[in-house]
Amino acid sequence: MLEKKNKYDFTFEAHTSLNKKKDEIIREISKIECFLGLDGYIDSLYSMVKIRKSKSDWVRMESMREYGERVLSAAGSSTSIERVLKSRTHGGFAPNTCGALNALGVRVYLVAACGYPQVHNIFLPLGSNKNTEIISYVDPGDTIALEFNDGKIMMQDFTNIFKISWNLIKERVSIERLAEILEKVNIMGFGHWSLIPELSNIWKHVQEEVFPTLSQLRKKLFFVDLADIKKRTREDILEMLTILKKINEDVPVVLSLNDQECLDIYRALKIERTGQINKESGGDLPIITKEINNKLNLSYLVTHTPHFAVMACYQELYWVTEGFTSAPRFMTGAGDHFNAGLIAGLACGLDEAESLLMGNALTAIFVRTGFSPNIDALFEFIRRYLNYIRLDNPNFP
Repeated sequence: MLEKKNKYDFTFEAHTSLNKKKDEIIREISKIECFLGLDGYIDSLYSMVKIRKSKSDWVRMESMREYGERVLSAAGSSTSIERVLKSRTHGGFAPNTCGALNALGVRVYLVAACGYPQVHNIFLPLGSNKNTEIISYVDPGDTIALEFNDGKIMMQDFTNIFKISWNLIKERVSIERLAEILEKVNIMGFGHWSLIPELSNIWKHVQEEVFPTLSQLRKKLFFVDLADIKKRTREDILEMLTILKKINEDVPVVLSLNDQECLDIYRALKIERTGQINKESGGDLPIITKEINNKLNLSYLVTHTPHFAVMACYQELYWVTEGFTSAPRFMTGAGDHFNAGLIAGLACGLDEAESLLMGNALTAIFVRTGFSPNIDALFEFIRRYLNYIRLDNPNFP
């Protein structure tokens, strides 16, 4: 039996129960419909060159520290750092989460920045899936992502993303069409709040103008991914949290944070506590997650890291250890895959720990392969999940 990390650790129990539920999940997941919006990017993913020996022989920068030190050492002068393209693909919360959910068999209504008036070619593979309907209303943003073993740096152009507004949605999607979609779906997914200045205002209008027309709101999920909130003011953050608390009165809210976003929310709420954050053990991060939700009282508050994920549900707390690798091949989109597994699990009726493990497993496969796994690949990883915890194995299958 796997040794527990702490008293909130349900990894072993979730692994044991989830292994028995493949047929049930396949049956339930085929019934799920999901709205995803409202962003969209063209992502160019790069490795950075540390040493170039020849056209075909070069050494990659493995850490963000290496990159940072190279930049700092050139301060006051100039430097040249070579990048090597790994892939160019669709990006952003909505398209990435769509791809991950599609692979599992979930039907998605993708209301996103995929090109206007024509959908950009890079998003067309998503639309070719019979389980996806693309409703595109604005051109995509642009991302250059520099990827390292310990993280990524995303340099983004938000010119088109800043055009997103309630009036634009009304004009190019229509309230009637939006209401029609939201009535059908089990999950309403929105991201990334920090990068769309008008998203809080859009949520207000959705609650005031669309929610009153919908049935069975309590049986749906309102999922939110904030993205890095450091550039938003404390006043913006507190207003956003107040809106989510109000929305949670109508429909259960799932707020998903990474470790840094969790700490930023904690500071914004000015909860008094001193403690250490340890990447592997979590330190106080599980308790911080719980204390944040003691203030917010959302249906589900999740914090995920490369080593574990925790969920606070009112007074309860759940921890699931991740199948971590110190040598990930892909980083950009990993959080979106976690979110996809998490909300698919919750919508299928899985318990909190099982849903966390679904999210962890999807992430673990993606960082190793760069692909969104289907249900068979997902359960192959879940079957071997405890071995991936015990051994730092970068390979799958």
